[in-house]
Amino acid sequence: MMLGNLFGGGLIPTQNIHDPFASQRLILQRNANYVLRVRAGSDMDSLQLIDVNYEHTPLKIESRYFRGYITVRVFGYNGLMADPCHPPPVQADYFADGFSRKALYSIQIVGQFLVRNLTADDIMFGNYFDHRLPLPPFSGLFEWFMKRMDRTLVLDMKSDNPSATSPLLSTVQRLSYWKADEHGVLSNPVPEINNKILREVQPPQGAFDGSGRVAEHFPIKEEVNEESKKRRKHFEKTSRRTRWKVKSSHMYAFDFYSPFIDVNHQCVRMPNAVVEPMPFFDGDQPLRYECRTRDGRHTFFVVQFELIPIERTRPLRSLQERPMRQYRDSGYEREILDPPPPYTENP
Repeated sequence: MMLGNLFGGGLIPTQNIHDPFASQRLILQRNANYVLRVRAGSDMDSLQLIDVNYEHTPLKIESRYFRGYITVRVFGYNGLMADPCHPPPVQADYFADGFSRKALYSIQIVGQFLVRNLTADDIMFGNYFDHRLPLPPFSGLFEWFMKRMDRTLVLDMKSDNPSATSPLLSTVQRLSYWKADEHGVLSNPVPEINNKILREVQPPQGAFDGSGRVAEHFPIKEEVNEESKKRRKHFEKTSRRTRWKVKSSHMYAFDFYSPFIDVNHQCVRMPNAVVEPMPFFDGDQPLRYECRTRDGRHTFFVVQFELIPIERTRPLRSLQERPMRQYRDSGYEREILDPPPPYTENP
């Protein structure tokens, strides 16, 4: 559940905004002095700029605690790119076929946990902050409500280093698991989504769906489960999490995403078309996801969304030449109005 759902669940006061596009323009104006940058790594000391929305260049990490790949996708991304000659695709394949109704951004991890004697109860995933948060009145009521919705949620919002985390196996939207020495046959042609990872890992059938996205493929009571809700419900109980052993000989693939949080424009998009500025995310406060052991001794990986001053960047093409990007999905319209061009940092 984590903080993304707290944003969308009313932790901030609802604004009476009936025109989402006018609100979006206001949000873009408020954030005109910053550009989004996405970095990832095995810990805070090894963060590096990641190629957002590129399926052929996932970030490979290898540490004493975790070995695998990180892929980050952002709907309509126009932030910093690692290579000035490597602009983001106009529309990422991941968000095609109406999937942008489910996800405005995605953090996908494929790899192996290398720490010994781990259980599903030991691995936590969620948001960590560097300093105290300016919580609104009655925030405690909403924290209580969210804990009722996600019984595994661990909130520490009032400390000097706040956090909102849940056990990894009970919070991600999609999860696949298989033995590391188990391989399948690649389809021909190989899907564009996860193209590099599918070629490198060659997962067994069922771990990824036909489009290339991570599938729900996880054993529960000796039967393969294909329902995310059932797996998350199963791991609500601490006893079940402690019984599940996480071994280095096992591969895990999981996808965490949100239909509410628009990190590209630093806002929250509600199902009723209300658009609100995102709290706890500004030039001084990044939005960081970390996967750690519950005791904090080991960090497996970090993904950080951060805003940097625009004067430290330069656009990849002139403002006059940039095209207008529009995205429309049947059943739910998402339109990005005349975004700024992608940027790269000044040397």
